[in-house]
Amino acid sequence: MTDAMRKLVSRADEWLNTHREEIILELQTLARIPSVSRADPGQEDAPFGPECRRVLDTAAQMGRELGFETRVEKGCVGIISMGPRDRRIGIMAHLDVVPAGDGWVYPPFDAVYLPEHDALVGRGVNDNKAAAIMGLSVMRMLRDFQIPLHCGVDLYCGSSEETGMQDMRILRKAGHVFPDLSLVPDAAFPVNYAQKGGITGYIRAEARGNLLSMDCGNGAFNVIPDRARCTLQVSMPHALEALGRLDTSLQARLGIVQVPEGVEITASGVSGHAAHPERSLNALHVLSRGLTEMEILEGSCRQAVAGLCTLTSDTCGKSEGVAFEDEISGALTLVYTLCRLKDGFLEIGLDSRVPVTCPMNSLVQSLTSAWASLGYSVITLETADAFHISRDSRFVQALQEIYENLTGRKDPCYSMGGGTYSRVIPDAISFGMGMPGASEDLSFLPEGHGGVHGRDEVLFVQDLLNCARIYLPAIVQLDGLLQNTEQ
Repeated sequence: MTDAMRKLVSRADEWLNTHREEIILELQTLARIPSVSRADPGQEDAPFGPECRRVLDTAAQMGRELGFETRVEKGCVGIISMGPRDRRIGIMAHLDVVPAGDGWVYPPFDAVYLPEHDALVGRGVNDNKAAAIMGLSVMRMLRDFQIPLHCGVDLYCGSSEETGMQDMRILRKAGHVFPDLSLVPDAAFPVNYAQKGGITGYIRAEARGNLLSMDCGNGAFNVIPDRARCTLQVSMPHALEALGRLDTSLQARLGIVQVPEGVEITASGVSGHAAHPERSLNALHVLSRGLTEMEILEGSCRQAVAGLCTLTSDTCGKSEGVAFEDEISGALTLVYTLCRLKDGFLEIGLDSRVPVTCPMNSLVQSLTSAWASLGYSVITLETADAFHISRDSRFVQALQEIYENLTGRKDPCYSMGGGTYSRVIPDAISFGMGMPGASEDLSFLPEGHGGVHGRDEVLFVQDLLNCARIYLPAIVQLDGLLQNTEQ
């Protein structure tokens, strides 16, 4: 580490500690707005709902009060800017969040600060509103330290990252000129060099008979559900007898109560992110397996639920015959996260993360055939391109060096199944905020709570500060590299 970088980081540490309480309050201000993204085409100035527009306006107001230039583009992306305009470096955050769901210990939109843990709890405190506050803090340090930059710095605040990144697609379609190079603090350190492509959509199968209702999921494709339920037109004694035939581990995750129509059966699992399903237990599989093995369904719903049990029995495409893996980005994942019984059909929402070298068109064809063999047809499917940048890129190497110098770690750059704005914004590299090897204590929460898409989402404040102390020299280093790039 050079003396100049060492001094810069020392100044950053002092500044961040001085402004710690202010940073917490800024993050609470954003996280207390329930900015769940939803399509609202009737509102041109708020295409993803009024709460998403409110959080963008709030962030823009923060930037103005701090003396930066601000604007909201197309009603869906807030931009806070400083410095020259000829060349620019972007920091890409998003202020929309996945739905909160129920079962929280703390109110999901209170952004409660727990001083004994130096942590905030609330939907969006981590994913990804912390990144916006981190970026704003870095811009303030650049200005307060009077660091001369050749490039301007733009903090982008999106409002549809969790719902297909339509915000940035709208800007691209409108001809928006993005920064020359951007960092996306919506992953983990060090540099993310590849992201799998994606498939989301709905399939359905006829499901008539004694299945009266079935629902699962909170509306987001990328959240593996930990609750599922259904209503059956059967007697309580019959249902209890059938339940007793299951193995004890499956019984333990199923609950049954009598209701006027018959019985309601609930299933519990472990929530998680669709990009790494191995950490979760899909409640939809628990329920469909339970119903199948109870042999209690009648009519076409019996086949539909049995097919769903098969589809959810693994998370890597084996059931569909599409398992695939490459050296760049690893194995394909495929999970079914949403369910509803509607007009005699069982509709299932799915999320797949597709390796960089997997041919998307042939994959979709194979999936369609596999689903058809189980009685399911496609309602709608959307695909997203993969992202890949060479590990030998000078920008990748520069960011890796800064990370290693400041952390003392030798973690390699990595690929992942999660998708960030790197997929849709030109020349955008995902870098942080998560820190490898962090052993953060979540024992003050129930098992399964604390994750970014789960109940009681947590941000440890020091993680935000650590990210800012890495981003500050990173922006300075990238500024020099871009200045030396031929026009």
